[in-house]
Amino acid sequence: MGIKSFLRNPITKGGNAIRNVRRLGLLGALDLYSYRLREKYRDWRLGIRSSGFHDANDLGHVPECHAYEPIDYRCLDIIFGHLNPDAETDVFLDYGCGKGRAVITAATHPFKRVLGVELSPELSDLGRSNVSRATRKQRLQSTEIEIITANATEYEVPDDVTVIFFFNPFSGSVLAAVQGKIRQSLQRAPRRLRVIYMHPDNHPNEFESCDWLEKPFSLPIGDWEKVQLLAYESRVVAERLQDDVLAGAIES
Repeated sequence: MGIKSFLRNPITKGGNAIRNVRRLGLLGALDLYSYRLREKYRDWRLGIRSSGFHDANDLGHVPECHAYEPIDYRCLDIIFGHLNPDAETDVFLDYGCGKGRAVITAATHPFKRVLGVELSPELSDLGRSNVSRATRKQRLQSTEIEIITANATEYEVPDDVTVIFFFNPFSGSVLAAVQGKIRQSLQRAPRRLRVIYMHPDNHPNEFESCDWLEKPFSLPIGDWEKVQLLAYESRVVAERLQDDVLAGAIES
């Protein structure tokens, strides 16, 4: 994506601009255009095209699977700043990865490898094309990147995954089945696992029932409203610490 492509119609057409000023006010419209320009610029720097909204019905809708909309880059900066990944051990998995924005941004950080799972073949193909473009830019620290076209309920979580990201891709029985797959992986290979979940305020938090996760804490949410960005960690860490303390007390 060249500089001319980036500069071409970066915000919106004049008619839409007038409508947005009337709807949002001048400052609100300027905030909107500033946000859109930042997002387009970050895509351009990576050489990718990850913006846009895709209704679930246009993607071979499965009940309880949600529409595609990429998370904004500010939130991703917050997430990866919190994670501080280790290149030797951390493996990142994004459920509902769409066009690959979170996957590719993760690969600009030192993860051992980066994975994305996407149900839609159309979005998966776009995501893989974006990975190829970003790789050619040579901006990536992680070069082992894979986008898998799969039903999340059937996907077996690799036992080396240490970070899982959910940008609210699905809910209900689909999310419950995925949570079951994650727990099975933890049972096979007990380890530190962190889960980052973007939770809409108007939906029940379906991670609250996961007794294998510690109580979450909230991260800042950038430009998003009416949502919570929740960071969870597997209980195995806390349980191992308690066991180590108890063993140390017995030995002494």
